[in-house]
Amino acid sequence: MLRALWLTAQNEARLLVKDPIVLFMLLFAPVVIITVAGYSLGSLYGGVANSFRLPVVNLDNGQVSDGIIQALHQERNLTLEMLDDPAEARRRVSQRDRTPIAMVIAAGTSAAVAAGRQPRLILFVDPVRRVEVNAIELRIGELCRRVTDQARATAQTQIESFAASGAPTLPGDLGFVEQPAIEGEAVAVNAFDQYVPGFGITFLLIGMMLGIALTLFDERDWGTLKRLQVSGAPVTGLLLGKLFARFIVGIVQMVLLFAVGWALFGITLGRNPLALLIPTVGISFAAAALGLVVASISRAHDSVMPLGVTVSMAMAAIGGCWWPLDFEPGWMRELARWMPTTWTMQAFNDLMIRNQPPSAALWPLAATVGIGTIFLGAGIIRFVSLND
Repeated sequence: MLRALWLTAQNEARLLVKDPIVLFMLLFAPVVIITVAGYSLGSLYGGVANSFRLPVVNLDNGQVSDGIIQALHQERNLTLEMLDDPAEARRRVSQRDRTPIAMVIAAGTSAAVAAGRQPRLILFVDPVRRVEVNAIELRIGELCRRVTDQARATAQTQIESFAASGAPTLPGDLGFVEQPAIEGEAVAVNAFDQYVPGFGITFLLIGMMLGIALTLFDERDWGTLKRLQVSGAPVTGLLLGKLFARFIVGIVQMVLLFAVGWALFGITLGRNPLALLIPTVGISFAAAALGLVVASISRAHDSVMPLGVTVSMAMAAIGGCWWPLDFEPGWMRELARWMPTTWTMQAFNDLMIRNQPPSAALWPLAATVGIGTIFLGAGIIRFVSLND
């Protein structure tokens, strides 16, 4: 028994050493995911990321508004942009990165506080970036409380030394109210509106590794590819046929996930549910092409899953499938532009949450298909060269 155990352990060790990719992935895979998560979510645990941009429209120009702006300038993770037009502030929120929220200080805010009323700052928010909005609103809410407390302390001092006739007026409470950055959209969203497409894309990528990369190794080991080549079928044609079949499977997989998400979790499908097929087609094509790339660079059957899963998970995480892109540092957001997951999530968010028309998904589709075409060309060239 002990001899059998020892011989088996030796054999497994030899197999592991013979495939350095598997050995490398045992350490590389967790390091990649830890690195991506650490840089992306570091700001939640007190780390310093690139600051958010906060457009501010000051229509009050009073003592209260001046105090608010001065306090906001002292926030290390906020970069203020002073504007004159509320419409421009809304546009920046809805169309620009790192700008999840904008503030308008209405005319008469200072006077309203002094008169004992309850004025409200207007916050234009992007519901897609609800996590970032909540984080900034916590600071704004604390700022409003400080302004109110300071005004009341000043009034209390005046009351204590008050000698003139008439009753003094206590300052009112300063707060804020949310409004959508885009007319007609909601200011809060169902969390599953982001989780369903995000994790659906993740498992679509992993599924392509199983359906393309692993089966290509199996067919090569079983001699299936050789027999088809002998019959006159070109390798390129065989690869395109397999990719097309898995491309269709990927589309069906995503459609079923959205149907389940709608039935179980009440996700919104946007103004035109059929428009969700636009980004679905793009990511299915790119994922299938990526599966071919992994198959072409893996050295053995057992190295496909470690490599494929690591690439898939890292691409999904960096591309905004697991958390908002605004959490990521600048260099990671630039890297995300070269990943199909980034553009696909942008399209799903625009269609499902921002209620944009189908045309909003066309540019992300072009970017996704372009990246997928690069994957496809590289995978075919590499795979054909290995099987000539």
